[in-house]
Amino acid sequence: MPESGLGGRERRLCLLALVAVFSVVAMSSSLTWPILAESLRHQGYDETAIGLNAAAQFAGIMFVAGSATWVIPRLGFFRTVLVGLALVAAMLASLPAVRDYSLWFALRFVLGIGNSLLFTAGDTWINQIVENRVRGRWMGIYNTAGMAGWAAGPILGSQMDPNTYGPFLAGICGIAVALIVLLPTRRIDVRLRIGREARAPLVRLLAVFVVAPTVLLSSCLFGVVEGGIQSFAHLYTMDVLGADYRATGYAVIWVGAVGAIFFQYPVGWLADRIDRGWLLVACVATTTAAMAIFPWLLPGAAGPWWSPAALALWCVVVAWGGTMGATFTVGLTLLGERFRDVELVAANAVYSLLFGLGGLAGPFLAGVAMDRYGPPGFPVTLIAVAALYTLFAAWRQATRGRRMAGADAP
Repeated sequence: MPESGLGGRERRLCLLALVAVFSVVAMSSSLTWPILAESLRHQGYDETAIGLNAAAQFAGIMFVAGSATWVIPRLGFFRTVLVGLALVAAMLASLPAVRDYSLWFALRFVLGIGNSLLFTAGDTWINQIVENRVRGRWMGIYNTAGMAGWAAGPILGSQMDPNTYGPFLAGICGIAVALIVLLPTRRIDVRLRIGREARAPLVRLLAVFVVAPTVLLSSCLFGVVEGGIQSFAHLYTMDVLGADYRATGYAVIWVGAVGAIFFQYPVGWLADRIDRGWLLVACVATTTAAMAIFPWLLPGAAGPWWSPAALALWCVVVAWGGTMGATFTVGLTLLGERFRDVELVAANAVYSLLFGLGGLAGPFLAGVAMDRYGPPGFPVTLIAVAALYTLFAAWRQATRGRRMAGADAP
C-alpha cells in the first residue's frame, strides 16, 4: 500500500488527473520543439546554432534538478505543478513576441524550468501514490497519455506556420486545459515529510545515483535521442528527400510518437511480470537497432505510403519510437520500486537532471555533426550514444548478481 494517506477513490482521481495533465503538457512541448527549430532555420541560423539554442531549454531542466528535493516537499505536488504550468504558459506567450536569437536563450531556459517542475513533480506524485504490484501498468498508462500528446504536437505543427503566433497559442490552450484538469486535486495533495536528507540536496542526488546508475542514465539516453529527434529529425528528412517533404519530416516525429503510444501499456504490463532490468536492456537495444536501419529505409518515404519500402520505413520508426518511450516507462517503474518519499523526489530530480544533460548534448552534438559531416551526422550521433548505453546496461545487468552478493558479504 502506498504511504500516501489517500483512499482508493482519491488515489484514482489523482492518477487520472496526472495522466490527463501529462498528455496535454506533452502536446504543448512536442508542438514547440520542431517549430522553434524551423523558425530559427528560416531566420538563417545553421544546425549548430539551432542546437545551442535548444540546449538552453535543457539547461533549465538541470537547474531545477538541484533544488527539487527542497522545493517539492515544501510547496507540495499541486503547487509545484501549478508554478510549472504558469512558467510554461508565460514563455509560450513571450517566444513569438520576441523572436530574437539571444533572448530566446533566456526564454527557453525559463521554459525548461517550467517543464522540469511539471515533469519532476508529476512523475514523483504518481509513483508515490501507486501500488507496486500495478506500478508498471500505471506507468504505462501515464506514458501512453504523454506519448499521445507527443504525437499530437507534430500533427498540429506541420499545419502551422512557424513564423506566426498560431503554434504558441495552441500550446497555451493546452496548458489551460491542463490547469482545469488539475484543479480537483488541490484538496487531496500528498505532502512529503521533510527530513535531514532534504537539507543536503547534492549529497542526496549523488546517493541515489550510486544506488541506481543504469536506470538513471537511461534518462540521459532518452534526453539525447528525444532532443536530437525533436530538433533535427524533420530537418534531416528534408535534407535527404528535399524541401518538398516537410510534411514527411514531421511525420517521422509523429509516427515515432504513435509507436510510443501503443508500446507503453504492453511494456508496463510486462514490467509487472518479468525482470525490469532486462526489460530495460531489451528496449534500448531495439531502439539502437531501429535507428541504425532508419537511414537506409528513409528514401522509401518518397514513394506511396503503401509501397513495401515506405511500409518498412514506418514500421522501423514505430519500433524506434515505441521502444524509446518504453525505456522511459520502465525507468520510472524502477525508480518507484526502489525509492520512496524524499528519496523518490531526489531520484526523479536526478532523472530530470540527466535528461537535461542528455538534452543539452543531443541537439548540440547532432547539430555539430550535421554541420561537419552533412545529413548523416544526425543518425550516426544518436546511434553511437544508444549503442554505448546498451552495452553498459547489458553489462550492469549481467553482473548484478555478483554485485549484490558482494554487498551482502561481511
